[in-house]
Amino acid sequence: MTIPLITRLVHYFNVFYGYAGKKLFILSTVILLGGISESIGLSMLLPLLSFNEVSETQNAYCRQIYSFLETMGIGVTLWSLLTLLFIAFLLKSIFIFIQEAFSAYITTNLVKTIRVMFCSKYEGMRYDFFTSSNTGYLNNVITIETKRAVGAFTKYIEVLINISFVLVYISASLFLEWRLTLFVIVICGVIFILLRGLSRATRRFSVLISERNAQIQSLLIQTLHNFKYLKATNNFYLLFKQLFHRMEQYRLYHFKIKIMAAIPKTVLEPTTIIIIAVLIWYNIVFRGKMMADILVLLIFFYRAFSRVFSFQTSWQKFNSSIGGIEVVQKATKELEQNQETSCNQKAVQFIKHIELKNVNFSFGNRKVLSNINILIPKNKSVGIVGESGAGKTTFFDLLTGLLEPQSGHIFWDGIDYRKLEKASLRSFFGYVTQEAVVFNDTISNNISFWQDCRIDSVRQKVESSAEMAHCTSFIQETNDGYDTILGDRGVKLSGGQVQRIAIAREIYKDTPIMILDEAVSALDTESEKNIQKSIKKMKGNRTLIIISHRLSTIKDCDYIYVFSKGKIVEKGSFDELYQNKNGVFYDMCQMQHFGASGVHNSTKPV
Repeated sequence: MTIPLITRLVHYFNVFYGYAGKKLFILSTVILLGGISESIGLSMLLPLLSFNEVSETQNAYCRQIYSFLETMGIGVTLWSLLTLLFIAFLLKSIFIFIQEAFSAYITTNLVKTIRVMFCSKYEGMRYDFFTSSNTGYLNNVITIETKRAVGAFTKYIEVLINISFVLVYISASLFLEWRLTLFVIVICGVIFILLRGLSRATRRFSVLISERNAQIQSLLIQTLHNFKYLKATNNFYLLFKQLFHRMEQYRLYHFKIKIMAAIPKTVLEPTTIIIIAVLIWYNIVFRGKMMADILVLLIFFYRAFSRVFSFQTSWQKFNSSIGGIEVVQKATKELEQNQETSCNQKAVQFIKHIELKNVNFSFGNRKVLSNINILIPKNKSVGIVGESGAGKTTFFDLLTGLLEPQSGHIFWDGIDYRKLEKASLRSFFGYVTQEAVVFNDTISNNISFWQDCRIDSVRQKVESSAEMAHCTSFIQETNDGYDTILGDRGVKLSGGQVQRIAIAREIYKDTPIMILDEAVSALDTESEKNIQKSIKKMKGNRTLIIISHRLSTIKDCDYIYVFSKGKIVEKGSFDELYQNKNGVFYDMCQMQHFGASGVHNSTKPV
């Protein structure tokens, strides 16, 4: 019966030891010392009660205490016994304070340690694993489940405290009266057997609570991200139907756990009093002992029974949070198995070119890129065009090392990507997407990435980057200028303004390579013209890779590659490609009303 319990106690001790280290052993020792000092204090009650008795009627324990005092040169007086009692309980109070303070230190440090660990693992996880993961699950792990796991640690400490005190009380009782103590041990064992089903059920519901937490987090994130659409179309109720159903399940599981946690508390005092009453009746009626003779023993038994029930309550509370531990462990294992592999060779400079040779990539059985060969010279502009689904964005993912080709090679100044440390490689790239990445902070912090704009050099660089990205005019129109808060996903600015802020940030970073992935596809003509002006300012000063299906963005590129169904079907300059009247590029020009040299023909019919 006790073997599974002991096994689980040891298992979770090892789990928490992995996070807390040797501090857990120190805490366990302090807890044990607190229990021992309390038992000594309680044991001192017996010599006090027997102080006026003649030596022949005193029990062996009292005689040993008196002998110890005399050996230490302390006379056996009421004062010495009271002093010893005071010292014992003072030590207990000191150990309890140390235990509480040390436990608080470990607990608060544990929250930070686990969250920092997950942040590090999130940074290092493979991109393909991230795209197949549930964002709500990842968010739930680092916020809710980490807190639940640390809450489980707190309950585990309570479990250790109760076990330590039960062992100390039982040990002291064995010394005073071993036969009755064995009877009490049997009773404790029966209580464990009767209540262990509650722990199993609590553990099962705890795991279900963690699952519902992840689902609720996922639905809430989707609700907030799609707030504008749901509000404008009055479709909140459809999403809330799913959300409220998960919330009701979550509430029900929590309710069941709380009901099961109340059972041990309900039976604690009646059961303890019945057992104590039986022991009193047996000792006085059948064994003819005086109440004073068994009082300390009864106190130990009462404390032991209280701790047994307290242990059961703490164990159930621990099991109610065990889902957090399971989720944290599972997530840790999954993230460790899906960490990005990277070599030690750093990319320290960009001198010549990036080259893709015979690159192939598939998602499962679906071929996305086939036999791709591209050369991207330094400080040249390269356009990547094609219809939706042609493989343009996958090309970007390969170029930045987010994905690795299944066959073929990508070279950085002649060095294979597979030999390079990915973080150092990506530091050379600036990146602007169709959905611009901005943060709910000031314009200056969005551009500088939280560098201190109170420093003159930083402020000047922010302003020059904003000017180059054609942001200055609309920034000056805001009430707070560069200190204007953008709102979540830049909701306080127009799409074109947000896009230009994103470009300003990449200009500020001063990376040698700039990638614009459909950066103007969702913008109006005026906004597109402003961004094209920014691109022209960068041309010749850095390597530009422009991925787009709008020809107006890539018409001035030095080289253009035309993607179709995962293959490069044409390549060359704008004029060279336009000359091929049977080509895909020429058809795109006709559809978008472009003539030779990228001149827009507004009179041409659709």
